[in-house]
Amino acid sequence: MAHPHIARKGLPALSVLTRKFRFSALALAVASASGVMAQTAPAAPAAAPPPAPADAKTLKQVTVTEKADEAQGKDSLQTTKTSVGKGTQEIRDIPQSISVITEKLLDDRKIDTLKQALHHTAGISFAATENGTDQDIRLRGFPIASTGDLFVDGMRDPSQYDRDVFNYDRIEVMRGSASMLFGRGSTGGIVNQVTKKPLLADQNELVGTAGSRRYYRGTGDFNMRTGENSAARLNVMINKADNGGARIDKSGIAPGFSWGIDTPDEFFVGLFYLKVDNVPFPPLRWLNGTIPQVKPGDFYGLASDTLLGEALQGTAQYTHRFGDGGQLKTSIRNGKFDRTQWSTAGGFATGTTAANLNSNTVVTRGGLTPRQDVYHNTYAQSDYSNNYNWFGYKHDVLTGIDVANEKADRDAATNTPVAAARPTTTVGGANDGIGIANTIFWRPGSAYKAQSFGTYAQDLIQIAEHWKVLAGIRWDSFNGDFKQFVYSANTPAGVLTSVNNTHLGESLFSKRAGLLYQPSAMASFHFSYSTSFNTSADTYQFVSQQTANTPPEKSRNIELGAKLDWMDGALSTRMALYHTEKYNERNNDQDTASNAFLLSGKRHTRGVEFDIVGHVAKGLEVYLSYSLIPTAAIDKVGSTGNASQIGPRVGLTPRHSGSIWASYEITSALRIAGGVNGASRTYPLTVAGANSAPGYAVADAMIEYKINPDLMAQVNVSNIGNRLYGDQLYPAFAVSGAPRTYLFTLAKRF
Repeated sequence: MAHPHIARKGLPALSVLTRKFRFSALALAVASASGVMAQTAPAAPAAAPPPAPADAKTLKQVTVTEKADEAQGKDSLQTTKTSVGKGTQEIRDIPQSISVITEKLLDDRKIDTLKQALHHTAGISFAATENGTDQDIRLRGFPIASTGDLFVDGMRDPSQYDRDVFNYDRIEVMRGSASMLFGRGSTGGIVNQVTKKPLLADQNELVGTAGSRRYYRGTGDFNMRTGENSAARLNVMINKADNGGARIDKSGIAPGFSWGIDTPDEFFVGLFYLKVDNVPFPPLRWLNGTIPQVKPGDFYGLASDTLLGEALQGTAQYTHRFGDGGQLKTSIRNGKFDRTQWSTAGGFATGTTAANLNSNTVVTRGGLTPRQDVYHNTYAQSDYSNNYNWFGYKHDVLTGIDVANEKADRDAATNTPVAAARPTTTVGGANDGIGIANTIFWRPGSAYKAQSFGTYAQDLIQIAEHWKVLAGIRWDSFNGDFKQFVYSANTPAGVLTSVNNTHLGESLFSKRAGLLYQPSAMASFHFSYSTSFNTSADTYQFVSQQTANTPPEKSRNIELGAKLDWMDGALSTRMALYHTEKYNERNNDQDTASNAFLLSGKRHTRGVEFDIVGHVAKGLEVYLSYSLIPTAAIDKVGSTGNASQIGPRVGLTPRHSGSIWASYEITSALRIAGGVNGASRTYPLTVAGANSAPGYAVADAMIEYKINPDLMAQVNVSNIGNRLYGDQLYPAFAVSGAPRTYLFTLAKRF
């Protein structure tokens, strides 16, 4: 039976629009109470207070338990801690490159989705896939697909859905191979989405934003302390926009409850629900090898184009803190994700060139492959950490296990409208409001289910006063079954004739090693080696029957880096030189029986990247991320591979990419900020060839005014120059970036 469609439902207009407000006073109080202000030099111990008189009354101790790093991330672009490495760690103790996008940067730049956020860390590019999804991400030239390398609070987040930031505390990017920690995937790195958790404080925020193309967005963040060690938190979101024809209509809710906070036994339960009913922005086919020069933001899709989605997942977590300082954290998450998409790609009439393109040029509308998926995923993991003194050395031990049960059902579309049924328009007739009837008939196309188990152990050893050695190993077992349904005809009348069954079973090890030199509290240098692997079913399906018998691809990352703090910790810098190599890439080979797939390919990237984050002067705060990838090449192909691919630059790997944002506090009430994102010339998925997107730089600006301590107004202008640029690339077409956009925000704390 076909999976049920997700019904479209209108959402009521907002009478009050909402957006987050920064709790500066709370952050300051927390930092003072805890004695820890992240990114500042450790303070000298305070002198012990004089003894109280014998007849003095002792008051009950009051403990402020708001976490300093979370408060800081809300009021700063900078943080020194991360949870990307399985448990909270100092970034300086991880011998791999880590970039953190804090909540303040999300707020400053008015970022709504994960994809928008990742534009603000260097070395990342995006593919525009045939099925219209926007989650195919490249990091250091290698894919970090949504099915393998995206995580929520350290647990895999594989489904393709519209990831909204309304429940994010921060976004963490770890670069380089990391299968020792996370299992399959992670050749270029991983992205961890850290969600908001209940705090022991009473604080509420309402934020509303209105702007260009009838954009409206409201968010609410409500946190209530319910007891001495318990709290509840609720985050909500509603977002609507005409967006020039590419409609946005989504809403979300994320309630959570914690008890036993900061006690030996702490519990958390939470839900997340997101509903999307959008019209996706369509791609345009290349014209004379480049992006067609149309007006930025012009919509050449159809009003009937569809992107429907629902995401629902629940999480339960238990943390036990042992008396000797050890911690055992166990988490379980179960989720269901539905997605239906049917969209359009624009093209041009025969004979159209860049030279004769004008407002009367005919724009054709071709259909992209319709898609309907349902995912069910269950994950459980347990991680233990502690410090030991063994054989005269200090050991920071981290070990754990994780299990997964994953299911994916994909429907096949038949009776789709032919190209002739899609009316044409003209370059000057964008957003004409025309739609066509949806005659698609859905039936089961494929079914996939898999189980996996992984266990790992890692030890960070202090071998000398300034030297540490890290060593880790992981073992994974993976079993998957894939069914492909075959019908007598590609019509609704076609009957099921056969089911192709394929099984994949793998088990293998991943490794990680690093050497750290830390001559002071402000400096950390590292050299590391790590590995990763990709099974042939990483996208919840096999490319063909032959790939099921192909062993996993393997990759390795070698990195030399430094993390340095300056100005008593007010400014942090990160730099890394790396060489990432997939040394047995999967390729079809006709020299073997049945055209089997062999691990006969090889590719690598080599580059340098750095971040500068923090305060460079009083009132002036910066965030800068830059990547230079001089080498990104295919070194070897199989016998059927195109030898011309060896040598030229591979696609979706710009030589230069980066982002900078700077904010200046003119007075205690007035702050201004501005920044630029950009990349050099970029090719689509294939190697350097006829099609490419020119380099670009897009400027944004912001002004914020605090009307009073509890009320703030903010104005943003993005893409100030209304620049047309290629944002997502595919061999056949490209999706351009958002046009100039004005946003006005009011935020209220109470």
